[in-house]
Amino acid sequence: MRNVLTFDVEDWYQGLDVAHAAWTEFERRLSVGLEFILERLSGAGVRATFFVLGITAREQPQWVRCIAEQGHEIGTHGWSHTPIYRQSREQFRAELCRSLALLQDLTGRRVCGHRAAFFSITRQTRWALDDLAEHDVQYDSSIFPVYNYRYGMPRAARFPHALRSSLWELPIATVHLAGLNVPFGGGFYMRFWHYRFVRWAIARLNVQRQPAIVYFHPWEFDEAQPRLRCQSHWLARATHYYRLSSTRATLRRLLADFEWTSAGAYVSALSSPA
Repeated sequence: MRNVLTFDVEDWYQGLDVAHAAWTEFERRLSVGLEFILERLSGAGVRATFFVLGITAREQPQWVRCIAEQGHEIGTHGWSHTPIYRQSREQFRAELCRSLALLQDLTGRRVCGHRAAFFSITRQTRWALDDLAEHDVQYDSSIFPVYNYRYGMPRAARFPHALRSSLWELPIATVHLAGLNVPFGGGFYMRFWHYRFVRWAIARLNVQRQPAIVYFHPWEFDEAQPRLRCQSHWLARATHYYRLSSTRATLRRLLADFEWTSAGAYVSALSSPA
């Protein structure tokens, strides 16, 4: 059973609730996490999906080319890391088109996948799925079937499924316990839970013949990143910095304990005739 390994490519300050106007003040540290990730994936012979933020691709195009040249899939993470529920539909479409054009120009390949900033396709922004289908996006991975103060659709389907004839949804991994969808599939959750629970949860999904769709950010592999104390919501800061020292070991163990593939390869297998 192959699980789906993904990375949301954004710099450390872009994962916090910091005004975009302040981004120019911060140190660029994307290379710290990406170098580690690419080295570990190469050693394990694993191909993953990297959802790249458009503004990051514009500033550091060499990393988009490097990721693609190593055989990994490039998807779009939007342009400005603005949650969709803070955008008009026209703004979302403009940012989607801009990011797709840049990433396809940098790689020479069609971009088939999308993940919204902060998993911000919610019940209020489901219209974004129609726009993705209209722009020939093959799959989305933005619906998180949990409740979070920034995102979530607790009653959404937990497993990969077709939304439209040409669009698949790949929800982030959860395990259903005591009537609740318990998140474990990446980011803060991978750092919050002990690895034994994560391993058990992935194995439980695989027994059900379902893949675990997990994600990380490059900044989660950079324990030495600056700490912001006066900016951003306190809960965003707390979850952002929690147990960053554990992430490298977690990725090593995941690569050793399970089989992995990219989101695009998984969707292609789903779409292929039996």
